[in-house]
Amino acid sequence: MSESTDLRSLFADYASGEITAEQLQVLEAALRQDALLRRDFIEYLNVDSALGELAALPESEVVRIECEAAVAAAAESNSGEKTLDRPSRRVSARLAFMAAAAALLLAATLWIGNLTNRPIEPVATLVADVDALLLREGNAWNDHQLPVGKYELNQGLLHLRFAGGVTVYLEAPAQFEPLSGQRLLLRSGRLSANVPPEGVGFTVETPEAEVIDFGTEFSVDVSASASEVHVFEGLVRVQPRSRGDIAAANAVDLRASQAVKIEERAATPVEIELAADRFIRTFDESRRRYARTIKRLAPVAFYQMAIRDQGLTCIPPEYSGVVLTGDGNRPPHARGVFSGGSLRVLADSTGRGGRAESPPPLRTGAFTLVAFVYLESRAKNATVATDIRRDQGSFTLALNQSGFVQATVRDAEGDLRSVASESLLPLRTWCHISMTVDGDQLRLYNDGRLVAASSSAPLAGHDAKSLWFGTDPDGLHLWDGRIDEVALFDKALSDVQITDLYQAALEEIGESE
Repeated sequence: MSESTDLRSLFADYASGEITAEQLQVLEAALRQDALLRRDFIEYLNVDSALGELAALPESEVVRIECEAAVAAAAESNSGEKTLDRPSRRVSARLAFMAAAAALLLAATLWIGNLTNRPIEPVATLVADVDALLLREGNAWNDHQLPVGKYELNQGLLHLRFAGGVTVYLEAPAQFEPLSGQRLLLRSGRLSANVPPEGVGFTVETPEAEVIDFGTEFSVDVSASASEVHVFEGLVRVQPRSRGDIAAANAVDLRASQAVKIEERAATPVEIELAADRFIRTFDESRRRYARTIKRLAPVAFYQMAIRDQGLTCIPPEYSGVVLTGDGNRPPHARGVFSGGSLRVLADSTGRGGRAESPPPLRTGAFTLVAFVYLESRAKNATVATDIRRDQGSFTLALNQSGFVQATVRDAEGDLRSVASESLLPLRTWCHISMTVDGDQLRLYNDGRLVAASSSAPLAGHDAKSLWFGTDPDGLHLWDGRIDEVALFDKALSDVQITDLYQAALEEIGESE
């Protein structure tokens, strides 16, 4: 059976005229696709019609039929020979009708009861989640199998699998309904779908459109009175709902790198810019050239900001930490500079940064920090990474009071030294930031270029108690955007090594768009 019992529960609303326009659209779409559902729908309407005729008989007629039936039964029992005169034929007809009505009533009772007792069949499987709070019909849902129903994802992330190997990533907050193994209704929120050849035809419905897949990777964003569709690979067909009628508007085919927005009740989608960084399209950190290049340089700690429910993961794992959360609308995770995840701080999220309680010791006097940063809005005194707390710790990478990138170190003599760039970071763009200290110079790099330098004694060598990302130790000076691919070295990388890292990143950024 391609649809669950929940859709059959709409039959009664349809028959009574109490079905909503939205429910009617869902039911009609399912009936077009599922022959078994159509058969059950026709059966239900037949049963409902017959019961209506029975219920319409006046009480006097029912009593008269019962009396005639009793007289006829007594006459037949007292007569050795049964006769069929006209009155008895009328009685027999009425008896036949009553018997049929009784049988119909019994059949209807059993049929409706069977709907209630049918097992709830799953249409999607939960593959993984990150700090997810999922409700079904208003109640907490912790099962890995998802039947048809109304769901709310109030926090976290979900990774679902549908028929044909279709994978869907959902980001809180979201309201959605899996209608079948091939169809999902997204009422609000964001999702990304990856559809292999076996899953071609997978459909995402929204209040404004129907998105039919032909083997693609695409994302959908549903907000107030508008839906957006972004295609990263392959082909999808977008069918707007004009005044609630799918057939009234013209379909649009979208290919890779195309995106459209469909306003409420609009018949024609409007072309918009592809949002490659907005959607979480995988939980996995791919084996990328950039990561391999970082690892060949032997960092003491490498935080790829992977999307993991166990917190802030590190290579090696002993320096891992926790993701700090607070109030907000979206999880403290977002798509990373290449793929996988990044740490989202502020930017309309629950992210308040990250903290590693046991960072690696830095004792050589030389040091390098490299990171990718993505700034959502102009900010001042915003932290990228620091281990400095009062008179402890040895480095900070942040924006200063003017909004410029600034590198600060505590040298072996206990003095704080800083160097800053002379230009602002571009907004909503990934930037590769590096700072090094070699015992002679403190250097700052932006996108592989040396942008500032000053003299500096060797880095103060000691064991820091904590390392913070996107926040200072007091929970202030928050970054507003994303932080990704943070690596720490107990040596100073050369200009050539910094440039090579940035070039390796550039190649992969182009490949992942």
